[in-house]
Amino acid sequence: MHRKRRRRLVGISLASLVILLWISSFFSPELAVRRYVMLHMQPIKSITVEIKDKERHDDQHGYLYEVIGYKDIQTGGDLGVFYLKKYGPLWYVSSVGSGN
Repeated sequence: MHRKRRRRLVGISLASLVILLWISSFFSPELAVRRYVMLHMQPIKSITVEIKDKERHDDQHGYLYEVIGYKDIQTGGDLGVFYLKKYGPLWYVSSVGSGN
Protein backbone atom coordinates (compact mmCIF):
# COMPACT_ATOMS: atom_id res chain seq x y z
CA MET A 1 0.00 0.00 0.00
CA HIS A 2 2.85 2.38 0.84
CA ARG A 3 4.53 1.83 -2.56
CA LYS A 4 1.32 2.52 -4.42
CA ARG A 5 0.81 5.78 -2.56
CA ARG A 6 4.43 6.83 -3.18
CA ARG A 7 4.16 6.09 -6.92
CA ARG A 8 1.00 8.12 -7.10
CA LEU A 9 2.67 11.05 -5.32
CA VAL A 10 5.66 10.90 -7.70
CA GLY A 11 3.33 10.77 -10.70
CA ILE A 12 1.32 13.75 -9.51
CA SER A 13 4.52 15.67 -8.80
CA LEU A 14 5.94 15.01 -12.27
CA ALA A 15 2.67 15.92 -13.95
CA SER A 16 2.50 19.15 -11.94
CA LEU A 17 6.07 20.01 -12.93
CA VAL A 18 5.33 19.46 -16.63
CA ILE A 19 2.19 21.60 -16.41
CA LEU A 20 4.08 24.36 -14.57
CA LEU A 21 6.87 24.39 -17.17
CA TRP A 22 4.30 24.45 -19.98
CA ILE A 23 2.47 27.43 -18.47
CA SER A 24 5.71 29.31 -17.78
CA SER A 25 6.73 28.97 -21.45
CA PHE A 26 4.00 31.48 -22.37
CA PHE A 27 5.59 34.30 -20.31
CA SER A 28 8.81 34.71 -22.32
CA PRO A 29 9.34 35.17 -26.07
CA GLU A 30 12.42 32.93 -26.00
CA LEU A 31 10.53 30.15 -24.23
CA ALA A 32 7.65 30.55 -26.68
CA VAL A 33 10.07 29.90 -29.55
CA ARG A 34 11.56 26.90 -27.74
CA ARG A 35 8.06 25.54 -27.08
CA TYR A 36 7.22 25.89 -30.80
CA VAL A 37 10.39 24.02 -31.84
CA MET A 38 9.71 21.31 -29.24
CA LEU A 39 6.13 20.83 -30.45
CA HIS A 40 7.42 20.41 -34.00
CA MET A 41 9.27 17.25 -32.94
CA GLN A 42 12.74 18.70 -32.47
CA PRO A 43 13.38 18.51 -28.71
CA ILE A 44 17.19 18.72 -28.96
CA LYS A 45 16.98 21.74 -31.27
CA SER A 46 14.59 23.41 -28.83
CA ILE A 47 17.49 23.52 -26.37
CA THR A 48 20.34 24.33 -28.76
CA VAL A 49 18.91 26.98 -31.12
CA GLU A 50 20.18 30.53 -30.77
CA ILE A 51 17.44 33.16 -30.48
CA LYS A 52 18.06 36.85 -31.23
CA ASP A 53 15.61 39.69 -30.74
CA LYS A 54 15.75 41.84 -33.88
CA GLU A 55 13.97 44.69 -32.05
CA ARG A 56 11.41 45.18 -34.80
CA HIS A 57 7.67 45.17 -34.56
CA ASP A 58 5.13 44.77 -37.32
CA ASP A 59 1.48 45.48 -36.53
CA GLN A 60 0.28 42.55 -38.64
CA HIS A 61 2.85 39.87 -37.76
CA GLY A 62 4.25 40.89 -34.38
CA TYR A 63 7.76 41.00 -32.94
CA LEU A 64 10.63 39.75 -35.11
CA TYR A 65 13.08 37.15 -33.79
CA GLU A 66 15.93 35.41 -35.59
CA VAL A 67 16.39 31.74 -34.74
CA ILE A 68 19.69 30.17 -35.76
CA GLY A 69 19.85 26.38 -36.09
CA TYR A 70 16.21 25.50 -36.75
CA LYS A 71 15.35 23.61 -39.95
CA ASP A 72 12.17 22.16 -41.36
CA ILE A 73 12.28 18.38 -40.98
CA GLN A 74 10.48 17.67 -44.27
CA THR A 75 12.27 20.10 -46.60
CA GLY A 76 15.57 20.61 -44.80
CA GLY A 77 15.24 24.35 -45.34
CA ASP A 78 16.21 26.90 -42.73
CA LEU A 79 13.35 28.47 -40.80
CA GLY A 80 15.11 31.29 -39.08
CA VAL A 81 12.49 34.04 -39.01
CA PHE A 82 9.93 33.93 -36.22
CA TYR A 83 7.23 36.47 -35.54
CA LEU A 84 5.77 36.46 -32.06
CA LYS A 85 2.69 38.18 -30.74
CA LYS A 86 1.99 39.20 -27.20
CA TYR A 87 -1.47 38.88 -25.72
CA GLY A 88 -1.33 40.55 -22.32
CA PRO A 89 1.61 38.89 -20.57
CA LEU A 90 1.48 35.79 -22.83
CA TRP A 91 3.68 35.21 -25.89
CA TYR A 92 2.97 32.93 -28.85
CA VAL A 93 4.50 32.28 -32.27
CA SER A 94 2.32 33.86 -34.96
CA SER A 95 4.37 32.88 -38.04
CA VAL A 96 7.59 31.17 -39.07
CA GLY A 97 9.52 31.34 -42.33
CA SER A 98 12.85 31.44 -44.08
CA GLY A 99 12.96 35.20 -44.54
CA ASN A 100 13.46 34.90 -48.30
